Amino acid sequence: MKFNLATLAWRNIRSRRARSWLTILGVLIGVMAVVALISIATGVENAVLKQYKDIGYDVILLTPRTAATAFGMAGGNFTGAQGGARPATPGAATGQAGRSTAATQDKEFDPDLLRQDVSAIIDVGQIGTRVLSVATADLSGFVRVSAPSQGLISGFASLLGGFKVAQGHGLDTASANQVVLGARTATTMGVGVGQSITIGDLPFTVVGILAPSKGSRGAAGLSSAATQAQAGALGGNLGGGGAEVIRSLTNTDDAVFMPYEQARIMWTSDPMSTMVAVRIKQGISVTDTITKINAALTEQGVSSMTTVSTQAIADQVQRTLGMVKTVLASIAAIALVVGAVGMMNTMYTSVLERTREIGILKSIGAKDRQVLGLFLIDSGMMGLIGGILGLVIGTGLSFLGTSVLGRLMGVTSFSPSFTPGLIVGVVGFSFVLGALAGAWPAWHAARLDPVEALASE
Repeated sequence: MKFNLATLAWRNIRSRRARSWLTILGVLIGVMAVVALISIATGVENAVLKQYKDIGYDVILLTPRTAATAFGMAGGNFTGAQGGARPATPGAATGQAGRSTAATQDKEFDPDLLRQDVSAIIDVGQIGTRVLSVATADLSGFVRVSAPSQGLISGFASLLGGFKVAQGHGLDTASANQVVLGARTATTMGVGVGQSITIGDLPFTVVGILAPSKGSRGAAGLSSAATQAQAGALGGNLGGGGAEVIRSLTNTDDAVFMPYEQARIMWTSDPMSTMVAVRIKQGISVTDTITKINAALTEQGVSSMTTVSTQAIADQVQRTLGMVKTVLASIAAIALVVGAVGMMNTMYTSVLERTREIGILKSIGAKDRQVLGLFLIDSGMMGLIGGILGLVIGTGLSFLGTSVLGRLMGVTSFSPSFTPGLIVGVVGFSFVLGALAGAWPAWHAARLDPVEALASE
């Protein structure tokens, strides 16, 4: 005698709607949490790794061993014209970090000499950074002033978020005392192309405004001169960390830019914190090239720089984000376990309530394996329904969470990622989890004696 087990299981679910939906809800919540958390975390990981891919895995960064304040400064800090303290000299804002770099660097770095010493290098770019006082007619405060070389702009534009000019022109045609502003810096200061600002004690003309960068953070916060005076200590924690340097450089919204060559001439007495980017030939070992670069720097007498490749930074970031994803998945899995326990309880109660029905099925020819299959399909179908609904709701929740998270963090460059493995995995796992949760109650039902089952009330 053949039984349509799926039809019988579906009828059982429909006949006990309230209990079935409460059981399904437990699985739904667990799956929803897994889908939302994993998809958001994967989206963040993909966005971060794409940034490093755009820069290029054949790029090596040379950063100061004791990074200066400017590389770690997230944005500009402005106060009203009467409230913002301004340092007396352009070098006052850099604090001890700038002087530490100057003291430890015996000789000035020579990019042309490095290219001669290391034949694998095909492009070299530099960027100097300082924190300086900036003022307009209405505002004054501190801002990150970056000075990229033409080699960096042309060969490593991704390090500066693409360095796309929205208004005016870029630094390639800038002359003396001309600057380009980041999008938010221009808005905060209320200046446009052709207007003048003061950096330190020197006047500058704004010749361009950049397009908003994808990696921007929240609006620039207010700060005092005392806060900036402590920045040197904070910069020490950076320790030449490539990931932090890249994150700061790619956010161009909160900075002022001027040509590197001009900045060197203007501030020779108090050097900038300088980072160097080099690109190597395809197929050349990055590790061997780093060894040669370190040897070349030693020969030049430059002892204050450390080297790191974008590939190494990306690998470290990926490992960190992978651990975060594992922790999030583990937390969400707790909800699935709770849902499975609830389903086991529901199925065991169902077996007790349907003892007489089981006896009737066995008396008309149903075998133990058919009774077992009936209850396994019953619990598996509830798990499958919960998984599908959890996937749909979790997808919507992840897009909502990304939107809210993006607005809070000021980041709009990432979206949740749904891999085929995630979609198939959560749906399949939901069915298997439901079946496993009903395994013991189903086994108990299959073992019932038909005579005793028919005699039960």
